[in-house]
Amino acid sequence: MRFGIVQEAYFEKGSTLQRRYFDMVDEAVHAEKWGFDFYCTSEQHFGYSDEYETSRADKHHTQKSGAVASPESFLSFVAARTERIRLRPTSVVLLPFNHPARVAEWISTLDNLTNGRVDLGTARSNNLSTIQAFGVNPADTKEIWRESLDFILKAFTEDPFTYEGKWFNFPDPRTLTPKPIQQPHPPFFVSASSVSTHRAAGELGIGAMTGGAIVGWQYVEEASAAYCEAIKTATPLPGSTVNHSLGFFATRVNCALTTEEARRAIEDTALLFIDINIGPGGRYEQLAPTSPDYSYLQNIKEMQEHQTDLDYIMEKTPYVLFGTPDFLIEKFKRLEAMGYTEILLGIEGMSHEDNMKAIEMLGRHVFPAFDRG
Repeated sequence: MRFGIVQEAYFEKGSTLQRRYFDMVDEAVHAEKWGFDFYCTSEQHFGYSDEYETSRADKHHTQKSGAVASPESFLSFVAARTERIRLRPTSVVLLPFNHPARVAEWISTLDNLTNGRVDLGTARSNNLSTIQAFGVNPADTKEIWRESLDFILKAFTEDPFTYEGKWFNFPDPRTLTPKPIQQPHPPFFVSASSVSTHRAAGELGIGAMTGGAIVGWQYVEEASAAYCEAIKTATPLPGSTVNHSLGFFATRVNCALTTEEARRAIEDTALLFIDINIGPGGRYEQLAPTSPDYSYLQNIKEMQEHQTDLDYIMEKTPYVLFGTPDFLIEKFKRLEAMGYTEILLGIEGMSHEDNMKAIEMLGRHVFPAFDRG
């Protein structure tokens, strides 16, 4: 079992996003010290206004959502402060908005600077506001994502390379400079929020990171089963090898000596994050009708009815997890039994001090209960 930390620059009101960036770097260094295997951030654009977040979360707005709009810049800074921990853009390379040639260049550059510590995590985007801002049709995102994978792989593995597709064309031979350190290329991952995407990832032989688990444990079981079955007969992308890696993203995680202590630190950020995503008029409701590929996001009615009841949420889904080490070990073991090989922990939205405590508690009391390989 491997463990990673995921951060998206949520910060306390009264502080600044700049301060949060520096705190995140310190937390990445701390995560490396306490045995985390990889550090992740998520590409986000444009953020939310104070007025929007206040209206969404009512009294639960002691912190504010930020954004890591330039993951290549931020992860380069993290790379300079760390030595061992791998760096993974999870949902960070939103391929419908980024030309795959530029993605290949910055991933390869970062791979050189880190001496081969970079994973390539991709996504289609589940944020309608961002999709619209970049002028992309939601119905096209899956096709663009798939074509981008082929383009990037050719850039990594062929010298020179050309590409001809529906969305991208490089008819003249080009040489990616620099080439990545890792051979044949940095591992590929996709953020998957539907059973069909898990199955597709398995068929392609790439890693999958389960998101969207707010709909419940049954979805998590179905998603993991689809991936594990499909990867048995994977047909890797040309020039690639199978990356059998199934990760679960728990969006808000805290570990403390008592459940009450863990709840106090994480409650506000968990409620805000849940409401922004699944509350009435939230991200999922906005995106679900735009394409059949996003229709699975409509399966949130039950959770909407209980969205302010964190105990109910934690019973029904591992979307948010907080409590004692024993409690978290139990939940992580359940995921491991389903075939998950990684847990991605959203340690975010609490104070910097509480984030640092959670990182240490997990490394000291939870990770030793697992075979780390």
